[in-house]
Amino acid sequence: MKVVVFSDAHGSKRTIKKVLDYNPDARHVISLGDSELRHKYLLDLNIIAVKGNYPLDGGLGYETILEIEGKKLFITHGHKYGVRRDIRELVEKADKTGVDVVLFGHTHIPFIDRINGVHYLNPGSIISPRSNHSPSYLVLNIEKNKEITFVFKESQTNLLIDNIY
Repeated sequence: MKVVVFSDAHGSKRTIKKVLDYNPDARHVISLGDSELRHKYLLDLNIIAVKGNYPLDGGLGYETILEIEGKKLFITHGHKYGVRRDIRELVEKADKTGVDVVLFGHTHIPFIDRINGVHYLNPGSIISPRSNHSPSYLVLNIEKNKEITFVFKESQTNLLIDNIY
């Protein structure tokens, strides 16, 4: 099952639309916050969203757990877990909740790690990266009883990004 994940759109409806157009076969689309858009707008596009650190950011709340194909995904913006410093608090949360994947944003920098069998993934920002990387998003492939796979893509061109690792 294809799941598209983006973060930190900061009001760019055009870029969100572009990412959706690139992925018409996505079964789920997740916004990790700082969309700076109303929740109704995101819901109308069938986007599952959590709130970021902007006061009027649309979303379900600051975090949620989704189950897709038997895999548990913890979804948060990340600012309440100190992700600009490190991911220790996210690791503690993952240990307590027994999730398979932790998805977070906030840093505007793509990130991959795997600790104790849990994937920690940050798609970067689809509009304003804070690193040498292009604006980016993440595509997960989740299939029951199989390993989760993922790729990072450029939000402007939809090209694969292979230098995240």
